Amino acid sequence: MANVLIDGLKERISNAIKINQSIGILLPGSNYSDLLQALFEYMSSQPEDVWVYVTITKPYETLAKEFEFIEESKHITFIDCISRAAGITKTYPNCIYIESPTMLEKLGLEVMNVFKEVNNERRKYLVIDSLSNLMIYNDPDIVTEFFYHITNRTRARNIHTISLAIEEEGMDKYLNRLIYLNDKILKVRDSFI
Repeated sequence: MANVLIDGLKERISNAIKINQSIGILLPGSNYSDLLQALFEYMSSQPEDVWVYVTITKPYETLAKEFEFIEESKHITFIDCISRAAGITKTYPNCIYIESPTMLEKLGLEVMNVFKEVNNERRKYLVIDSLSNLMIYNDPDIVTEFFYHITNRTRARNIHTISLAIEEEGMDKYLNRLIYLNDKILKVRDSFI
């Protein structure tokens, strides 16, 4: 069942991001691991593209252990907003570290700096994992402002954006406001995609 879900997610992500500038993926926490696997498999299968993966959910080191192939993927740069705040000091060559997930301005600058170095002929993608976790560390109104800003900057530079949001009770009002800034919304459910 998990493979069917993962394959279905990969297909939906692939189809949606080719047509739309930005997609939002809204999912229950129970599907988070399957979504990550689908997303990383898809990203790894696109070596001609440039990817920036912002993690606010898990430290890069945890992701690298869980999905060993991502460390070898030279076309994926990670921006880890959680390791330093958790006291993890180990570094990896394909990862940029932000001291805290509250440093949204620095996060925005680092994202744009990575893409500045990229040849304009290559397709560029930004993944934000996750808007829900950004709202744990920051005021939801500030996260909304940040997301508006980063979405407009990426659109202006033809960078496709995938933003993840984990459904959480009490956050619906804020998540809906954020997730609907995207061109396309993918809603993942427990029983089907």
